Amino acid sequence: MYVVCTEHLPDAIDEFIEVYEQPPDLYELDKVTFTEWTSPHTCDFCGHPPKYLVV
Repeated sequence: MYVVCTEHLPDAIDEFIEVYEQPPDLYELDKVTFTEWTSPHTCDFCGHPPKYLVV
């Protein structure tokens, strides 16, 4: 699972495919909520605010 900004979305997709050998599901963080999970405040690859959840 990756939480990333727009700039690093392609990197997260590439890594996901490399590890799991299948394409990920993509969600916009401002359009999904989970009761037991809170989105991190920074991208997994940099310090910018995240926009996407890659799972």
